[in-house]
Amino acid sequence: MIAVTLICWGLSLYKLRDLARDRGNRPLRALCLALIAITISMTLQPLMPKIDQLVGIPDVTRLTSNCLSLVCATAAQAFLLYMTSSDVSTRRRVRRQSIALALTITVMIIMFVATPSDVSLSDPRVRTGEYYGEPFHAPFLFVYLAYLGWSLTQVVVLANRYAGIAHRPLLRFGLRMITVGSLWGLAYVAAKLVAVGVGNRSPRWALITDAVVVLTFSTSILLVLIGSTIPSWGPRVGLDRLWVGAAAFRDYYRLYPLWTRIHAVLPEIALLPPPSGVRGVVSIARDASLRRVRITVEILDGYATLRPWMSPAVAAQAQDAAQEGGLLGEQQTAMVEAVVIGAALAARLDGAPPSSEATEAPALPLGPPRDSAAGDLGAADQVTWLAQVARAIESPLARIIITRATSEALSIAPQSSER
Repeated sequence: MIAVTLICWGLSLYKLRDLARDRGNRPLRALCLALIAITISMTLQPLMPKIDQLVGIPDVTRLTSNCLSLVCATAAQAFLLYMTSSDVSTRRRVRRQSIALALTITVMIIMFVATPSDVSLSDPRVRTGEYYGEPFHAPFLFVYLAYLGWSLTQVVVLANRYAGIAHRPLLRFGLRMITVGSLWGLAYVAAKLVAVGVGNRSPRWALITDAVVVLTFSTSILLVLIGSTIPSWGPRVGLDRLWVGAAAFRDYYRLYPLWTRIHAVLPEIALLPPPSGVRGVVSIARDASLRRVRITVEILDGYATLRPWMSPAVAAQAQDAAQEGGLLGEQQTAMVEAVVIGAALAARLDGAPPSSEATEAPALPLGPPRDSAAGDLGAADQVTWLAQVARAIESPLARIIITRATSEALSIAPQSSER
């Protein structure tokens, strides 16, 4: 927890510097509030014995730390809401959450005052700090856990929703980390409830539950901290370039099954010999973006070369078979494209003459949809689609449909020629 606290201070000061340069930034203000609140909360925890003695009220530091944790959770919700909109409805929603926070903290303070602590500051366990490591239960603790659980659930929903529409890789990754960190926070709430329930009844289990509480709380804070700040400091340490390279490397191997099938029949599409072995993997990783572009171009060159062997009859058979297989939408379209390519490769490999109906065959690639809500993503959209086709052509269903469609197309061809 000391290490996490130091990280909290570092990231808080880092974001406060950004806020000093852009004071009107609502999401940044909410983020800084969340960071400062949780940083102070964690800083207070090891100082509880000294602060309580200084103030003269047992457990007042624990109450303050819990209230700051709730401020952090509420500010995190505001940060996620302001990330997508700062309109009147968003500000109204943030205002309602702030009012709920103020009411919750007020209730906690009233309950704290109304139910004095069972120990006094003169108790030796309080003076030595041993008391603060023992299971703690008080009425306000349940209000704290209820509000924290509700807030973290909202954070999970918001972060997961916005991660699905974020285009910047580091932002999307950061939101995923916030989601995971909030789930760990919910695990902390559950562990804390278990600790309250079994701590006093079984001292042996108290140590275990306390360890779980510390682990889940620290992990949650660390993940949320990194996730909320990585979009700003990540590019400065080269994480964006590393992410782009990793994505290109992944895309290359997603396209590789489709490229391998085409290259086996049309080796002339390859500008250079395909890399192999450990050195090949290293060379691909070193120039992943270029390799991704090259393998995409070579696949499309193979499409163009195979065009005379593409049959509309095979496409029709593939469409029917894909529907029978329960495929819908893009999965169905990708399967049709995979079957058309697979059948064309088989015909070319068997030395069959070009199809007389090739001009009526569907133009490939069939996807992706040209009018997406996010706009035309160009090459990236094309790579995503070809990767989907590569996955489809490797499936057992594709092999069955290719065999069936090819055999039925061949049986129809002689009949057509006789007529």
